[in-house]
This record gives sequence, structure tokens and C-alpha cells, in this order.
Amino acid sequence: MFARLNVFTKITLLFVMLLILVLFLYTYSNRESVRVIEHEIQNNTMNHLSTFADSVESNIYQLSLYGISIGQDSSIQEYQRPDYKDIPYERVKVGSAILEKINLYNAASKWHSTITLYFPRLQKVISTDYYAYIPYRKDEFSKPLSKSWAYTHEQFEWYTTDPTTAMDTPGKSRLITKISFPVHHLIAMLDQNKLNNKGDPFMFHPDLGLISNSSANDTLNAIQSKLKATELSGKGGFTATLDHTEYYVSYIQSASLGWYYVDYVPMQQILGPITNSRNLFYASIAVLIAMSVVVLYVLYRSVQLPLLQLVKGTNRLSTGDFSVRLHYTSRNEFSLLFARFNIMAQRIQELIENVYEEQLRRREATLKQLQSQINPHFLYNCLFYIKNMARMKNEKAVVAMALNLGEYYRYITRSENDQATIKEELTMVKNYLEIQALRLERMHFTMDVPDDMLHKTLPRLTLQPIVENAIIHGIEPRTEDGHITITGHHTDELSTITVEDSGRGMTENQMQELTNNLHKPLDGSMGCGTWNVHQRLSFLYGERAGLSYEHGSRGGVKVSITWYNNINE
Repeated sequence: MFARLNVFTKITLLFVMLLILVLFLYTYSNRESVRVIEHEIQNNTMNHLSTFADSVESNIYQLSLYGISIGQDSSIQEYQRPDYKDIPYERVKVGSAILEKINLYNAASKWHSTITLYFPRLQKVISTDYYAYIPYRKDEFSKPLSKSWAYTHEQFEWYTTDPTTAMDTPGKSRLITKISFPVHHLIAMLDQNKLNNKGDPFMFHPDLGLISNSSANDTLNAIQSKLKATELSGKGGFTATLDHTEYYVSYIQSASLGWYYVDYVPMQQILGPITNSRNLFYASIAVLIAMSVVVLYVLYRSVQLPLLQLVKGTNRLSTGDFSVRLHYTSRNEFSLLFARFNIMAQRIQELIENVYEEQLRRREATLKQLQSQINPHFLYNCLFYIKNMARMKNEKAVVAMALNLGEYYRYITRSENDQATIKEELTMVKNYLEIQALRLERMHFTMDVPDDMLHKTLPRLTLQPIVENAIIHGIEPRTEDGHITITGHHTDELSTITVEDSGRGMTENQMQELTNNLHKPLDGSMGCGTWNVHQRLSFLYGERAGLSYEHGSRGGVKVSITWYNNINE
């Protein structure tokens, strides 16, 4: 199938296939690059968030250890001695020592926290919060304490008891330790993480809201809505599109606080160079396609169309149409080639026409030579007829035969003009038919040609060969009476004379063979008369002029002679 296409189509298809292959390979490579970079972005964001979460968890774990270790301190045990009830000074002295140790704990910690010690049995409170008086209230510890960090009043709180089994009944414990730190510690770490990693981290709780860094933007509200609508696990990430911008959101749940550490990055900001490169490539491809279309169009106009015209011209020339000429307005190699082709076609046409005309002239000369010679058989039959009629004293038949025979031979031997009017042709044919009617008493003829056709011209001796064939091949072989009808009709452009006989007729194959012989070169097996008539008409009036055969309405053959009026008028 591909081999049947022309060169231009092959080039176009190969170019399109190459372009599709390049687009496919680049698109696949671009998608793989984007996928790898997105994966790296997700891993990098999660790693930064994990580092941040580990740092926060480390500080919280350190605070939790402080709460547990404080309860084991000997000063705490000494502070609860029963004999200090009568010695308040000693208890105050031990309380000061306890407070000093707690401050040492705070000084060693990265976060400044508030540590408060409740002594249910003594109903006393020791706290590092110097600016607040914290009384001991029995109802504050009537309910079980939370075993995890709780968020309240912009700070996180955590309780532990001594013994630790007293978390459900804190009022019966020896010591309740409360450690709290403000939210601004987390905000400071969020700010530091944002400064180092160029993200926008924050903390989120489905029920309590979010804790953001100090320079957070309005995107957090939309991220918060997405987080609330998403079923969150312990660790993970997802993509979200906000205001036509795609973000990757990663989160890690804090084991201590129960909140989620969240960070997000705009994917387009990182993938921008790749996207710009992709857009530039597609723009280059679009420009390349436009230029290719222009090149293909110019190639089609400058090469393909001239080649198609040249191929069509050679095909028409090979079929015998030597009148073909190629027209090309551009001035390039094809214009020279077309000019040479037109010269070649013109010379071939002139040679063919000269040869063809010479053949017609030779056939005309042969026909005139035959016409100038007296047909012995036809002439002897006419003379014997005159002789017999003279013996029978039939003077009228002798006169009629002699006059018709003389007029007939005078017309066919006259050669000063190749053209004759229809009236002259019909007069000669009438003489010929009357001669045949005298010889064959069973033959009759009818002529019906309009008067306005009689002045039209056609080649001499056009009708006589047709009428002669109708008598010899159609009427004479039969024993019944025969009839020949000659009719004519015309239009503004076309004239037609029809010769129809009531003879034995022809089969369809015989008629088709006779029609085919009209268009073949003359050979010894073909009749000269009808072939010569058809060739002369075609040569003088064009390819559509000539003879045509069909079955007659009386069982014989109907021959139509057609030619154009505007040639010789």
C-alpha cells in the first residue's frame, strides 16, 4: 500500500510519523521527569517535616522526663515530712531548695516551661510562675487526670503523680506535677523551620484548629479545610489544588501532643522550569509544524502539481491524445520541461496528423481510382438489361436505365471538388437506386430529407457506399421484397442522415465487430467504403462525427451518418 503512494505523500507521511515519534518520546520523558521530581519533592518535604517533628518531640520528651524525675527528688520527700508541721521554717527552707532545683531544670531545657508541684496531703503548691499566686483547690483534682498533653489557654499541659498509679484519683496522691509550656515555643520552631526549609509549616488538630508560624498566609485556611475533609492517618501526604495552584501537603501526627505537624509546598513553583521548558518545546514544535506546512505547501505547488500535470499529460499522450498541452506560469526547471513537452507533443501531433492525412489521401486516391474504373459486373448487368429491354421493344426501360447509368457514372468520375451538397449526393444515390430497382424489381426505396438540409455540404460519395452495402448485404440475399429508407434531420449544431434497410440484419456480435473495425487501421479483411467514409468524417468534423450502427425497426440495419454544421458552412 505504501509503495503505491506518490513521492510527496510518502515524504509527508514520513515527516508526520517522525514528528509524532518525537512528540511521544518527549512527552514520555517529560512525564517521567515530572514524576521523579514530584516524588523527590514529596520525600524532601516529608523528611524536613520529620526532622521538625523529631525536634519538637525531643523537647516534649525532655519536659516529660523532668516531670517524672522531679517526683523522685529527695527534697520532695523531705518537704512532705510530717514533723515539719510544727517547724514551718524548715518546710519553707526545703521549699526554696525545691524551687531552686526546678529552676535549674528550666535553665537546662531548651524551652522555658512552667513547673507546678501540688501536694494534696499538705494542700500546698510550689510553682516556677513567680507572677501568679496559685492556691491549692481540692475540686481541681477531684477527677482523673489526662495521661497525655492537653491544650488549653494557648499552652500545653501535662500531669504526672507520685505514685503514678494515682492518675485516676489524683487527690489521694503524695505529689502532682504539672508541666506547661506556651504555644510561642512551637511558633518559634515553626518560624525557624520555615526560615531554613522555605516551607510554610503549621500544626493542626481536627477539633482545636491550627497553630501557624508568625508569617503564615491565607492559604492555611484552605489547607485546613482540606485537612478536615481528609481522613488522616499517622503519617502521609496528598495533593490539593487551591486557586488553580497545585500543592503537596504532608503531615505527621505527634505521639505526645496528638496534633499534626503539617507542611505544604506549591508544586508549580518547583516544577516551573520544567513546565517552561515543556511549553518552549511545544511552542517550538508548533513553529516547526507551521514552517513544515509552508514548506510542504511550497513543495506541493512547485514540485507535486507540476509532476501531476506532467504525469496526466504523458498518460493522455500515451492514449493517443496528441492535442494535450501543459500550462505552467512559474519560471523554474519545470517551465523548461513543460515547454519541451509541449514542443514534443506538437511535433508528434503534426507527424501523426501528416501520416493520418496521407493515409486518408491514399485511401481517397484508391477510392477515386476504383470509382473511376467501371465495375465490370455492375456495368455488364446494366448493359445486358438494356439489351434485353431493347429486344423486348421496352423503350421506356432502355431510356431510364441509360439516363440513370450515365448520370451515375458522370457523378462518381467527377473529381474537381471533394465537397458536395446533400442535394447532389441524394440525386446520385437516387440514380443508383433507380438502376438497382430496374434490375431488382422487388426493391423499393424512400427518401425523406427536409428541404432546409439540402444545401448543407459533406464529403463526396458519402451516401453511396452505405446504400450499396444495404443492397448487397441486406436486400439481395433475401427473396422477399426489400425496402430502403433514407431520412434526415438536423439541429443547430448537428446533422444526421439515416439509411435503413429491411434486409436480413445482423447479430449483436456482428454489429459490434463492424463498429470496432471503423476505429482500426484498414487491412485486407475489412471493407474499404464504410471505413473510408467514417475516417473522412472523423478527420474533418472531429471524433464524435462518423458512422453508427443499430438494429432497424424493419429487421435490417440502421446506419446513421453524423457530422457538425459549423465546420463547412
